[in-house]
Amino acid sequence: MSNKTKTTLIALITAVILILPFYYVRKHLIENERPKVETIDSYPEPDFAKIMYLGMNAFAADLLFARAQYYYGSHYITDKQYKLLAQMIRVIMALNPKLLYAIPFAETAIASMGTYDSVEEANSLLQLGHELEPNSYYYIFDQGFNYFLYLNDMEKAYPYMYRSLSFPDTPKGLLWLVNHVATMGGGYRLGYEHTKAKLETTKDPNMREQLEKDLENFANLYNLTLAADEYYKKFNKSPDKELNELVSSGLIKEIPADIFGGAYYYDSDSRLVKSTSEGDRRYKEKQEAKKQKEAEKKEETPKTDSKN
Repeated sequence: MSNKTKTTLIALITAVILILPFYYVRKHLIENERPKVETIDSYPEPDFAKIMYLGMNAFAADLLFARAQYYYGSHYITDKQYKLLAQMIRVIMALNPKLLYAIPFAETAIASMGTYDSVEEANSLLQLGHELEPNSYYYIFDQGFNYFLYLNDMEKAYPYMYRSLSFPDTPKGLLWLVNHVATMGGGYRLGYEHTKAKLETTKDPNMREQLEKDLENFANLYNLTLAADEYYKKFNKSPDKELNELVSSGLIKEIPADIFGGAYYYDSDSRLVKSTSEGDRRYKEKQEAKKQKEAEKKEETPKTDSKN
């Protein structure tokens, strides 16, 4: 047998081997019901996906991310339900772990559905991001923020949020934000406990001074809210907004001063004691600047002479 004949024979055998799978796949699709596009079964398990795409993983990840964006957009303008998005992202990250921006994109959309299951699903993606990028505060902080924002679950939120403060890339202003969220959300006891724990391990004098003020603020808010709860149980009504009835009823000796310069008041809707300063360390400074501006404006106003 000549070399030319051998080459032709090998080519024919190779063509048959390549064509046969396509023939049987086509035959199967004709004889059986085709799977619906939007089902979990449409997307392989992450570990299997790495084998399935035969080394073209990065290219496949890009295509699937484009598909994920289309999936998000089509559901955003219809039902705002993104039940397959997490599975898409897990496959994408298995194929190309460098596409980390896919995780914030997806977890934000999924968490916005606002249910307990959707928040847990979004946070599972954030946990995957943390495993891939363990030195970034973002993936830990956002898990806590999702619990706070969508579920108002302070018990779950604060351990994550305060844990994120210890990462090397944590922004300097994040401590204030975390404490501010604690004040807004009414998680005064947790805010107090975490701030106290932070204070015990902090050596920097400036940081200690800030933490001591935060600790005092949380203690005041927590104790006043407890007193307001006792008042409600005792008299079956909310105390007055200015909290004077807490003093007159003997539940507290006096209304403490807000160390940030604001005034404590009772919010009957949330049944929490809050402060006009909202934990803002610059509240006094802002109020003084506001008063000075008003005074200057008043002086600049021309006086009109009254004629008798």
